[in-house]
Formats: sequence, C-alpha cells, structure tokens
Amino acid sequence: MRKVLSTILVSAAFCFEASLLQAQNLPSGQGPRPIAEPIPLGGSGLGNQGFPSSGPMANPQSYGQSEDAPLDLSLSGLSPSAFMEEPPLIEFAWYGSIGARALQRQKNGSLGSAYQGDGDVLGAADFARLPEVQNFNQLNPAMGWGPTVTLGFLENNHMLEFYGFYIPQNSTSISNTDQGRLSSPFGSSPPPSYAPSGFQGLWLNADSMTTTMNSAIGNAELNYRYASPAIKDVEFMFGVRYFDILENMIYSTNHSGDITVSNPKLEANYNARAHNHILGLQVGSEYNLRVFKHLGIGMMSKGSAGVNWWNSQVSLVRGDGLQGFSGSQNGATFASILEMGFYADILLLERARFRAGYNVLWAIGVAEASSQYNYNLRDTNGSSDIGTTFYQGPTLELQFLF
Repeated sequence: MRKVLSTILVSAAFCFEASLLQAQNLPSGQGPRPIAEPIPLGGSGLGNQGFPSSGPMANPQSYGQSEDAPLDLSLSGLSPSAFMEEPPLIEFAWYGSIGARALQRQKNGSLGSAYQGDGDVLGAADFARLPEVQNFNQLNPAMGWGPTVTLGFLENNHMLEFYGFYIPQNSTSISNTDQGRLSSPFGSSPPPSYAPSGFQGLWLNADSMTTTMNSAIGNAELNYRYASPAIKDVEFMFGVRYFDILENMIYSTNHSGDITVSNPKLEANYNARAHNHILGLQVGSEYNLRVFKHLGIGMMSKGSAGVNWWNSQVSLVRGDGLQGFSGSQNGATFASILEMGFYADILLLERARFRAGYNVLWAIGVAEASSQYNYNLRDTNGSSDIGTTFYQGPTLELQFLF
C-alpha cells in the first residue's frame, strides 16, 4: 500500500511541474520581433546578406577616398570649439602716440608794398615809374613746429581714435629802410588820395616800411578705423575733423625823418586779420607695408568737407594809439581739407615704434590775411575774398601700444 501511494505522489508532482513550464511559453507564431540591425555607413561595407562585413566602418566624410588616409578634424587655435566652451580670442587694447609736427605755409601773392623814389612822390600817378623794393611774395613763412598727440582704443580690427596737433603762432617779416625815399600806395590808390585825419602823407617818402606775418594752426579729429581682413595692410577711416587757421599781417610805416629817433605820431600800422573755423565729415585710408623685420613704409590720405565759419578784421592805428578805423566781416562758406602723408616706421620694441614722415595739406575755401589788404583806405571793412592755402612739413612720432 505504501509503495502505491509513493508512486501516485511522484506522478502528480511531475504533472504539476509540466503544467507550469507550459504556462511560461507564448503561443506559437507570436514571439517578439528581432532587433533591427544598424544601417551601414557605406555601401561597400555590406556583406552578401545585407549585414556589415567585418573590419572598420567607412567614414562618411572620407567616402570615395582611401580608408587609410588620415582625417584632419583639428580646429584653429583661434576658433571656438563645437560646443562653444572656449570663446574666440579677442584683443582689447589702448594705444597712443606723442610727437612733433611742422607745417610751412605757401607764400602770399605778389602785392607790392614798398617802392623806392627820390623823395618827390606825390601820389598814385608816380608809382608806375618807381621800382618795387618790397612785395608780399618776399615773405617766406616760417616752418612752424608744434606738438601732436594720439589716443585710441582697439577691439580686434575696429579702432576709435582721437588725433590732434597745435602749431603756435610763428612770425616772419621783411623790412626796408631808406630815409625819405620809400613810398606805398596806401592812401593814394585809387585817386584821389584819402587817409583818415592824422594819417595823411605817412606812406609817402617815408624812412622805413615793414611787413610782418603771424600764423597759428590747430587741428582735432575723431575717427573710426577699420582694418578689413579681406584687404591686407589697409585701414579705412571715417570721422569728423575740426581745423583752425589764424593769420595776422601788419604793415608798418615810419615817417619820422630820422630812423634813429621814433616819433609815434609819424608811425602807423595797418593790421589785417583772418580767422577760419572749419568743421566737416572726413573719410580716408592708410596703407602699411612691412619691408624688413624692423622696418615698414606706408602712406595716408584723407579728406574732409564741411563748413568754414570765417571772420576778418582790418584796422588802422597810429603809433600813439590814435585809431583811424576798425572794421570786420563774418561769413560761412563751403570748405575742405585734403591731406596726404608718406612715412617710414622703425620697430623699436614689440609694442613701440618710431615714425618719421612728410605731409602735404590743402585748405580750400579759407579767408587769408593777405587778401584783406586794400590800398583804398575808404574801405574800412577789408575784403571777403576766399581762397586756397597749401601747407607742407615733416612729422615725428613715438607710437606705442599699452
């Protein structure tokens, strides 16, 4: 009996285990889908069954090239990474220069200012036969020197720059002395002769005559400069420019009768003054070429166009202070400043260089002191003539980068 029960229990356990195993299997035909194979990167890497063959996959960037050729994926040291973890290198810096600059004005016109006679000159009719001993063209304006300064800020190829210079008043004169034999058309031309009370005859048969010219120049500019990567060694500039010209000419006569003794009542000064204030927009360019490791050359050109607010004054004053007249005129006119420069740069240090150059400059649409002169002393306001003045001179600068 015991043997029969054992056989029944073993058979029941076997049947129960078989039923559990059957419950864990899915019905036939409903199993999971096989995992898809990855899409190959290159057609040449597929085997006969559509699966990747053994060996390295083909690179899409080198498709059609030899698989042995190295692939250069490096970036420039100035380029940001793909995820912008490293910003591009940007240069911020201040720069400047100090130096000296000179400008020499062109000569004035050939207006005659003194004639030599025999002490018998009576008026305008006599000047046709007299030799000219002094004229404005004999005035040789001095080469005036003054300081220059530059201060700028740069961000890569963009620059904002201030530049200025000032040439203080400089003077030049011509003088003739010949007791009782010098005459000038002042007060005699046009006839009939005329001079304010107390000034009659001071320009006829005089002892000495002197013409003096004084001039001063100021300049201030604010420019934006751009160095284009597409045009090597060239900078373009756009900005505003202020240019100031002050001129003064004094014509003096001495009729004392004794050149060793001064008599203020027999001396007179005719004074002509012109002041120009020019403000305009400016464009220009600068070219630099490195010739050797420590030597470069270049050229600069710029031009401005704007308005000139000018003022002119004339006056006649006797040596003792008696005023014959004083008059003035004001006006506004179109004006332009054109400038060119040529220079050489010597590299002294990594952030310092010395520049020596030569500049030429035209001031167009300006009032000149010499053009205010008028022999006719009835005209007490001077002249409103507008002309062009040419300047030239060297420049020396020490340039540095902070």
